[in-house]
Amino acid sequence: MTTPTLRASDASGQTLDDPTDIQVHDLFACLNARWPFSIVARLDREPLGHFYFQMHLEYVGDQDPDADEEVDVDYEVQFRDGGADRHYRARVLGDYTIAGKDLAYLVYTVYHAWRTEDPGLAELLPWELLEPHS
Repeated sequence: MTTPTLRASDASGQTLDDPTDIQVHDLFACLNARWPFSIVARLDREPLGHFYFQMHLEYVGDQDPDADEEVDVDYEVQFRDGGADRHYRARVLGDYTIAGKDLAYLVYTVYHAWRTEDPGLAELLPWELLEPHS
């Protein structure tokens, strides 16, 4: 048995070791008001807990629970690549597109760039460095 290199988890407590891209896509697609976040952590880097990709779903605007219409959502996407000086976030608005694709495609594209350590990750979103808590 090999040691996993990635571990995905969500707010419901579901955990997947070495998830496939489809499994991660499904975790992201299932975010909702009750289970609003999902994290994929690298387990092959030290120190543990300092290398991860995280998504958080946020409902925006006035939502009518009785209306038969799609709700407005934004995502906060974060990744950390070591110490606090390498912790970034970007806000992805519901109307944001990349190459004409929708929000789900964008989020998956950003995750895939993080997972494969693609240097193009830095250009995919307007990342901002998170300030360490004092």
